[in-house]
Amino acid sequence: MNNYLDLLREFFVTDFKLRYKHSYLGLLWVVIKPLAYYAVLFTIWTSLFGNTVNFASYLMVGILVITYFSEGVQYGLQCLQNKRHIILKVNFSREIVIFSTIAIATVNYLINFTIYGIFRTVTHEHIFGTNWGYFVLGLVLLTELLLGIAFFISVVSIRLTDIKHLVELLLQLIFWATPIFYKIERLPSNIAHYLTLFNPLVLILDIMRAGLFNDHAPPSVSSILIIAMNISIFTILGYFYFKKSLPKLAEYF
Repeated sequence: MNNYLDLLREFFVTDFKLRYKHSYLGLLWVVIKPLAYYAVLFTIWTSLFGNTVNFASYLMVGILVITYFSEGVQYGLQCLQNKRHIILKVNFSREIVIFSTIAIATVNYLINFTIYGIFRTVTHEHIFGTNWGYFVLGLVLLTELLLGIAFFISVVSIRLTDIKHLVELLLQLIFWATPIFYKIERLPSNIAHYLTLFNPLVLILDIMRAGLFNDHAPPSVSSILIIAMNISIFTILGYFYFKKSLPKLAEYF
């Protein structure tokens, strides 16, 4: 167990350093990307529809979540390819690569959320609502979902290199299909129903906002139980698919 954790920590530290090693701005890119999204969307949306109460915070929370999701998917897509020189030479538990990869995306999110929290504090606003546990639950569900996705796509990307183009397209579609800067209640009921049904980020983001804003009602308990169960099943299936596919991967590297 100690060797497992040591290797996980080593992968995490090494990858985190290498990701920003040759960049002039380094770790600042973690913050710059969501801030750029925020500046553009906030300016356009408020120019068209005016500013509403809590919209700035509502928007930032949505951007941080979609940025976390996009980074986790993109990192997971390439993680086995990036470690192929080690995978072919050293015998270790390959799922460590997945865990360390999603851990990097999670740390990036926590850095951004900390900065968000500082701004909320400076403006004399509470970082969390009274139901803060919903935020923690939503973050756990989102991280678990990213692990499940990474288990699947890390393997598929080795066999089908074209999948990266499909993933890029899907991430763009998910961005617009997730209520980052709009409220799902304003959409026609049939569209809102299908978005909630097929895009887990809709409900996860709803859960997280319920833990941050007192005026944001949480989803029903049944809805939370269903998505938690679905994500758990999806992640478990992804793990077994990953383990089953490992012996056959060497021929594709």
